[in-house]
Amino acid sequence: MSTALLLGFFCFVVAATAATKVIRGFHPGRAVTEAEPEPDEAGERLITAADMLEVRATFDQMLVRKGLLTDDQLELIRHGTKSRAVVTGMRTTGESREDYREVELDVMVRKPGGGQFPAHQRALIPASSLARVSPGSVIDTFYRRGDESAVAVCVPPS
Repeated sequence: MSTALLLGFFCFVVAATAATKVIRGFHPGRAVTEAEPEPDEAGERLITAADMLEVRATFDQMLVRKGLLTDDQLELIRHGTKSRAVVTGMRTTGESREDYREVELDVMVRKPGGGQFPAHQRALIPASSLARVSPGSVIDTFYRRGDESAVAVCVPPS
């Protein structure tokens, strides 16, 4: 769940940053001339891979701290095998946290090399995405190759 959420968060941040720069440089009625360097450009720097990993780790820990993911689910998402699964059953538990609703899912997980296996998983799903986990829906899942006893589902907000 956090991979897609994190990706959506970064896309939002990048789009917002780009939009801010475009809006700052927009002056109605002004003729387009050569690009003028911004006075604060000297303080800007590129984000490195280490910076991205640090942000991802901080974001992951926030999700665990808020109870939206468990450490085991996070481990599966970060280091497990990504696959797709068909939802065969869904039941809401009535529990909620933040803007997420807890559901019990029965899924049929496809193995990348062929074959499939059934799994039962409790997960917190964004309230805006509950329709995406109705029976017949296809969702992203993660599991440990050779150990099909634990599955993590990933459903981003709509």
